[in-house]
Amino acid sequence: MYFRVWGCRGSLPSPATMTFDTRRFGGNTTCYEIRTRYKDQEELFIVDMGTGLCGLGKKLVQEFLSKKIDKIRARIFITHIHLDHTFGMGFFAPLFMPGHNIQFYTLEMPATFSNLNQQLAGLYDGIQFPRHLEQMPSIGGGNTKQEAFHDVKFWEVLDFDTVRIKVFELNHPQGCAGWRFQERAPDGSYSGATLSVATDTEHYDGTNPNVQRLGRNADLLILDGQFEDEEYLGRNPDRSDSKQGWGHSTPRACIREASECGAKRLGITHHDPNHDDRTLARLETRARRYNRRLKKPVPEVFFLREGMELSL
Repeated sequence: MYFRVWGCRGSLPSPATMTFDTRRFGGNTTCYEIRTRYKDQEELFIVDMGTGLCGLGKKLVQEFLSKKIDKIRARIFITHIHLDHTFGMGFFAPLFMPGHNIQFYTLEMPATFSNLNQQLAGLYDGIQFPRHLEQMPSIGGGNTKQEAFHDVKFWEVLDFDTVRIKVFELNHPQGCAGWRFQERAPDGSYSGATLSVATDTEHYDGTNPNVQRLGRNADLLILDGQFEDEEYLGRNPDRSDSKQGWGHSTPRACIREASECGAKRLGITHHDPNHDDRTLARLETRARRYNRRLKKPVPEVFFLREGMELSL
């Protein structure tokens, strides 16, 4: 399994400036590229459509034009449709090129919410954005648009040629999906490398049962650690600046979850837009120091960086 980070910033893109450097960890919002293999088959999966999706789209178009691939086929798994996770859809070049096939998946929302097709159509309606979904010919690969949008129930298991995917509901306002990818092993069973992704979730006082199931013995667990502890609790005497209830977590809470579920590697993500490279490097060092003090430390802890590539 191949994993690449195209964006790991949370809430808002953070471009580098003369006084605020984000070049090391990156400024684009969430987008991950995942390639899974079984025998001679390879499939492309994408998690989230943050601003990082634009760069991934350029890469895929170049692969097609250079004849490395005969057609762009991708399944996009959306954690939730908050804007920082959907900014990039309108700038994903393959969507506007006929002859390709892009499918979309997300966790089915309660009856009070619209389905995925309606939610994305509300964002890309030809008014708030100059194109609407009907003007994106690669949605569904020429089939009806409705067939390209998949609302996944929380108990469903999705089996593809190279990977099995499970969904877990996370603790985040308006709901959020965590995705567990388990690659097929050489014997054909779905028991190969495991990648678990939880981009937006707030921790409980103890561990979260859903996060524990999501990350159980994962080769790589991706968790939201946007705020340092002081930011999360609030620095003002009356805690009026507390971030509790915002749906995001802290590096220490991520480490406790990863330690308890037996993850082999922990990648902390959804970096706060107000944290520059120096701040994130300091927080990463603090997180690793905290991890080493645990009775059961996580074997490897790091902050995600834009452009990071890992093999599982």
